[in-house]
Amino acid sequence: MKIRTLAILTCAMMLLIAACAGAPTPEAGITPSPTLPIVSSTQLAPTNIPLSNAGATASTFIDAINAQDYASAFALLDPDSQAALQSAAGLQAVYDDIKATTFVTQTSAALRGGLLQGGDAVSATVVSQWSSALVGPFTFTGTLALTYDPAAAHWRVRWSRDAIAVGLADGRLQMERLPLVRGNILASDGAVLAQQNQLTVIGVQRGAVGDAEQERKMLQLLSEITGLAPDEIKAKYTDQPATWFTPIADVDEDALANYSNRLDEFPAISAQYRYTRDYLRPDLAPHVIGFTGFIPPERLDEFKAQGFVGDERIGLVGVEAGANTLLGGIPGGELTLIAPGNRTVVAKRDGARGQDVTLTLLPQFQMQVQQLLGNRKGAAVVLRASDAAVLAMTSAPTYSPTNVTNEAIQAGALLNRATQGQYPPGSTFKMVTMAAGMNDDVTKPEEIFVDPGYWEGYGPDFRKTCWLKTGHGRITLQNGLTASCNVVFYEVGKRLEDQSSFLLPEMARQFGFGARTGVELPEAAGIVPDPNWKLKAIGEPWRGGDTVNVAVGQGYMLATPIQIAQYTAAIANNGTLRHPYLVAQPRDPSQQTTVQVQISVEGLKAIQDGMIGVTTNARYGTTTYRFAGFDYYFDADGQIVPASKIPAAQRRTARKLVVAGKSGTAQAAGEEAKPFAWFTAYVPADQPEIVVTAVLENIGEGSSFAAPLVRQIIEAYYGLPISATPTDRKDNE
Repeated sequence: MKIRTLAILTCAMMLLIAACAGAPTPEAGITPSPTLPIVSSTQLAPTNIPLSNAGATASTFIDAINAQDYASAFALLDPDSQAALQSAAGLQAVYDDIKATTFVTQTSAALRGGLLQGGDAVSATVVSQWSSALVGPFTFTGTLALTYDPAAAHWRVRWSRDAIAVGLADGRLQMERLPLVRGNILASDGAVLAQQNQLTVIGVQRGAVGDAEQERKMLQLLSEITGLAPDEIKAKYTDQPATWFTPIADVDEDALANYSNRLDEFPAISAQYRYTRDYLRPDLAPHVIGFTGFIPPERLDEFKAQGFVGDERIGLVGVEAGANTLLGGIPGGELTLIAPGNRTVVAKRDGARGQDVTLTLLPQFQMQVQQLLGNRKGAAVVLRASDAAVLAMTSAPTYSPTNVTNEAIQAGALLNRATQGQYPPGSTFKMVTMAAGMNDDVTKPEEIFVDPGYWEGYGPDFRKTCWLKTGHGRITLQNGLTASCNVVFYEVGKRLEDQSSFLLPEMARQFGFGARTGVELPEAAGIVPDPNWKLKAIGEPWRGGDTVNVAVGQGYMLATPIQIAQYTAAIANNGTLRHPYLVAQPRDPSQQTTVQVQISVEGLKAIQDGMIGVTTNARYGTTTYRFAGFDYYFDADGQIVPASKIPAAQRRTARKLVVAGKSGTAQAAGEEAKPFAWFTAYVPADQPEIVVTAVLENIGEGSSFAAPLVRQIIEAYYGLPISATPTDRKDNE
């Protein structure tokens, strides 16, 4: 104890003498940090070696490393270290390689304690905090050696990998990634739709390969096991980090066992598990289920920050993508420092298996909806009215997740038209216009309009026509909705514009347009145009005609089928907008947000009654002829039966199965292009259970094509006889 005290005092006196004599000036461009004290000595330093700036050199070097200023750090190295590393790039390569091995996203080093002095050299303890995306935070303790350069009269860093972590100069770091297991996807009845299967893969760790002869023998053995050529095998691992496991080929475990003794001769060879994604019902809801694939280059940084390497598979489309956070799991690994005779676990994170996801889809009903849509280009969505759960969703053309061909991609089959298809909503939007008009007191349900077959609200030069060329004559607002009278809604749109260009867009947004619904699928937001949008997107001012066009669901207005279904459900639920969802489990119902649309009870009832008239009002309804024969009642047991099974005297009081709906025919781009056909509905009208929305591309009128499809879907849901697909056409909205 007395000797140690004397040494410390002696060193402190030497430091004071050197400081009084004046320390050598540091190299230009480097600002020295405060000098560290000498805290111990194994041998007294010659009095002609100044110690005052040894600590400054150590601190400046660490500051440069923290700033990733490798040029300044390299300039502080002694000649031997510089010769070994060759350049600043060589120094950087060492640090970059370690960061790549450890999946580090952030590092910070600091000197701890004082300088340890021994003769003409001193050393400093470096403690660095590392943050790994794969194994979390960990700490390295290193030793930074310094040596005095008499020629330069300055202390230099005698660098080795021990400056990063003690033992690394003669050892190596190894990161073992744990298998990432993806969760399964199940239908509402528990049937497995997508699952993970385990395969064994044999691979190589480049840093443990050995000399040329050892590598030749190793490649020959791997070739024998895998059937691959030695050169092909070597090409797989040549450019990979030295500590990584590089997959070579999938192998059969039983066959691999036959080679176990020979494999033990090669420490670079190991076997790991990998997982494949199997789709047990590839024909069922492929656009909903989706598929997995390698991480796209543009998203690689995003996933690396979470601990992914880049060779993992993630969800690319469908629920696989929309619920990837649940399904994908959390990467895990173990970082070890392997030195001669010693193996130390530096950090470990177990990771987590992906969660199984149960969907709201009804498998049998889903298949029926797919079959009813068939090969017609378009989409259909069925929601449970009470909570907006997706019971069925289909899009055509379709594809198989087990064989995604270039032909399918070129045909646009991967596009889920139910959530990503953006269309003018046409007359299905008129309930929004009616709600806005009543809310802002520009009209009332009983107001009478006059439709001569055209509208000239902005003068004869801007005449717009009704779909019914002869006009609807005198007609109320509510019946105008039932009849889908364009003239009524042109006028309501103009009145809203006269008050403010923002009234109609604001009501549209209340009903969920212009924003993604939040369903667990890739989806588009659509467009709700207003003066600000038009000026920014097109560079033109807003005009009254823009509002009039939007009032009938045309112009710049775009919506997705699931947005139309969401908005229809809000009408069915007396103005409560709920966001559609597909994932039933795991799910916290309290997390589903709801929005109450600002509309009066009277106004909402007028809209609901107008939609009931669409399928039941013989005079004005645009689809009554499509719902002819749809004559069903609820019997005493609550079962749906044909009218013929209910005595005529009881039909007056019996509850009837009534459909409330709205047709729409939206103009498509191009003079020769046929319009998009829409129909959206909820049923039963008095106590809504389901919402059905369908769109068919470039086919014709909504009442002629989309309404019959929606009727068939409703019949399928209730187990009723499926009506025949109509072959006649009638030019109704």
